[in-house]
Amino acid sequence: MIKPHTARRPKTISTTRRPKRSTIPQKLKVPTAPKRPKINPTRKRIWTPTGINIYQEVYKMTDEKLKAHIAETSLKSYGQCAKDLQVDAVFNLVQGRNTFLLAGTGFGKSRIAKLYMKMIPQNSRGVVVVLNPLDSLGENQVLEKKQAGFSAINLTKLTFNRKAAEEISDGVYQFVYLSPEIFLNSKLFRKLYYSSRFQNRLALIVIDEAHMIYIWGLVEGSSSNNSTSAHFRHEDYSIFRPSYGKLGPQLLFRNDKPLLLLSATCRPVAVEAIKKSLKLTDATVDILRGKLTRPEIRIVRLPMAHSLASSLDAIKVFPSCKEVANCDMVPSLVYSGSRNRTSTVLEVIDYA
Repeated sequence: MIKPHTARRPKTISTTRRPKRSTIPQKLKVPTAPKRPKINPTRKRIWTPTGINIYQEVYKMTDEKLKAHIAETSLKSYGQCAKDLQVDAVFNLVQGRNTFLLAGTGFGKSRIAKLYMKMIPQNSRGVVVVLNPLDSLGENQVLEKKQAGFSAINLTKLTFNRKAAEEISDGVYQFVYLSPEIFLNSKLFRKLYYSSRFQNRLALIVIDEAHMIYIWGLVEGSSSNNSTSAHFRHEDYSIFRPSYGKLGPQLLFRNDKPLLLLSATCRPVAVEAIKKSLKLTDATVDILRGKLTRPEIRIVRLPMAHSLASSLDAIKVFPSCKEVANCDMVPSLVYSGSRNRTSTVLEVIDYA
């Protein structure tokens, strides 16, 4: 019996081959670049070939010895032990670090600049520029600095002239107090400030009451009307000072000297806005936080028998001069809704 012929399937040849191993010797292979280790930024004290520098002995101190030296300087100069945050603030400034100190009234924030000046040779005639909101505050600070053995001047529209500018340029004054308006808008001061002669004497710039940058400067440019209602009343709208919001560009030119911001009233949102206004970042400024509360202060509520406008109920709070002599009266602060009402309260207190 003949079997039927069955067609055989042709054999298929596979064209796929396994890739050959590289024939390049191992030594000739290009090595990949190793990953760089993360380097933590370290603080280095700045020493400039020109301009104001700290004592060489201070420059060479270790961090521990430097902090001990700052505390010892405070004890010798003022008979008081420096607070930890005061030491930390001065330590930061010596390192050339911008510092934002948040601490309550009475903490001793004004002493930080004085301690920092103790780290600088007096014969170098370094100058500290202090921006403050009120001329009266500048006058008080000038008296305080003179009593501490420093030379100081308060620049106002009436007192700032070419003679004062020349004296500042010569390093006659160690502390120069002025308002943001003079700092930015005075042609005479701008000419002085941008001169290489003055920049080589600049040691530090201090912004006192730094929260004013947010309240008086940045709030004015806000598109929301509600953002201002929480801080101001209608009678005070005229006191907006846009110069506070324009300090950043000019402060960038300060010969690599540190910036010290001081405030006792500054919310987190204000801190961030101030940093943005002054062109500061988390990497370029250290924020030191102290206690903002005053436990020795208490609030007492008194029932009112007269109208609020008359302010006659204030007599209940203050004893008469027959009961307590004027020299024994405790200093007091009066807060009111407007300037006119504050004046009325003062008149009522005079009758007590």
